[in-house]
Amino acid sequence: MRIRSSFATLILSATLMLATNSTATAVHRSDATATSQAAIEAGPPPRKDSTKRPVFFVKGYTPGDACGRKWNSAASLFNKSRWEGELHRVGFYEEDDPDCDVRIDPEGQGTVDTSLKDLGRGLAWKIHDMYSAKGQTVDLVGHSMGGLIIRAALAGYAKGDPTWPDTLYVEDVVTLGTPHKAAWMGAACLSNLQCREMYYPRGAFRSWLGAKLYQTRGGTDWTLVSSNADFSVSAGNGAPTDVGAQHLVRYSERADLGHSQLRTIRRAGAFPLRYTNNGGAWGSQRDGAAPLRVTRNALYWHSRW
Repeated sequence: MRIRSSFATLILSATLMLATNSTATAVHRSDATATSQAAIEAGPPPRKDSTKRPVFFVKGYTPGDACGRKWNSAASLFNKSRWEGELHRVGFYEEDDPDCDVRIDPEGQGTVDTSLKDLGRGLAWKIHDMYSAKGQTVDLVGHSMGGLIIRAALAGYAKGDPTWPDTLYVEDVVTLGTPHKAAWMGAACLSNLQCREMYYPRGAFRSWLGAKLYQTRGGTDWTLVSSNADFSVSAGNGAPTDVGAQHLVRYSERADLGHSQLRTIRRAGAFPLRYTNNGGAWGSQRDGAAPLRVTRNALYWHSRW
């Protein structure tokens, strides 16, 4: 796994990526006449190492919190790294501020009782209308519940749901502290739909979502990042071995990375971790990179993990 903190060094280096210091309610349908049929018929763009792909950052369960600032740390790192693709912040609560420039909640009126399936559908249509319909692929980053929204976006497409777009190109996905299995929830939170969908492993949403990660046309590379110091989503639930992800990263408890810190920490330093690639043996790094640096690197590389 590539773990170099310096992006300039990373691009020129062939070493691996994780050593430090060296992104059904009303259904939105695009106007068919605006879709570039020629671009779609040409198929997905070839996979390659690139800083040019747009990145969608999908936050987690944050009703009432300022939306855009959730990804300030990530945006700062990507901008300093001279990432050339557009950086989009995704909002889905009615009160979310305009700094989240992409809205995926039906009619902009999302609440904690808006299903993650509906939000996944909205995200899929935004990706399609903004990029896939033009023959462009994107990268996605989800923190906590945001990773389930991303899974839902790809699941509906892969299942051929007629309320989803029929073309979707997503090259890389990184999830940070996402409850791929289940999350710890207080009793008060379980009174709303989104918390129940995150918590109940055999609920209707989880049953629809399925046990495995889905691909879009051209292939999608999944990296799941978790932490043993995360007391909202366990390391095993955040980066499970049986969902079909190509890359898993689990930070040691000694790295001291809590749930929110997986979304915010970008500084250089030594963050002990374990990792596995494509079902191989687990390796370890005592000087692992910060989670946002791992995220950026995972989006850049397409094959040499």
